[in-house]
Amino acid sequence: MILHGASISPFVRKIMLALSYKGLNYNLQPLNPYLEKELAHKRHPMGKVPVLEHDSLTVIDSTVIAHYLDDIYPVPPLYPGDAGERAKIRWLEEYADTRLSALLAGVLFYQKILRGQILEKDVDQDAIDDCIQHHLPPVLNYLEEQVPAEGYITTRFSMAEITLWSIFRSGWMAGLRLKPYYPKLAMYLEGIEQEPWVSSLVTQEDHELSGFYCDPVPFTVPRQ
Repeated sequence: MILHGASISPFVRKIMLALSYKGLNYNLQPLNPYLEKELAHKRHPMGKVPVLEHDSLTVIDSTVIAHYLDDIYPVPPLYPGDAGERAKIRWLEEYADTRLSALLAGVLFYQKILRGQILEKDVDQDAIDDCIQHHLPPVLNYLEEQVPAEGYITTRFSMAEITLWSIFRSGWMAGLRLKPYYPKLAMYLEGIEQEPWVSSLVTQEDHELSGFYCDPVPFTVPRQ
């Protein structure tokens, strides 16, 4: 298996963790769609990552890749449980991939790390402040209600944990800290990080990317 992308992308990180969780070996081929646009479009019609090559097949989109991995290597499952549990996992994966990532990856990470540090361009501080003060709190309030006080979304580790943690990791790199406003969500994410395949990736990212990490930026408004 060849995975195209880089762990600095939360969607690539998501698939790296899914592969590790299943114990599958793969080769990571670095690809930054912001800096290598032409090559990215050769791999993906929308110029995005991740892209997985397996034998003669090319699979694109992180969620499609996750389902593909479950189809060909069903144990351990990324979507365990009965129909209701799998529906909950898929919903939280979708919510994290869309609404949460639009704020944490699309605003905070993009402005503070990609533009501000990697590309060395001016950042839109108004967009950052608006995200933290107005758009992000309702999303975090919702997730604070959805996650358990301990354990996982369902009875077993799943793509819900992998996806939520992967997106929040980008926010953490950009300085987002959930305590003390979202203690249950913070504890839930800390529990995921104790899994060996997750903590191993944290160590790897800290070694490679710590120079880009931002200072903590606490919320300036209380939970609503």
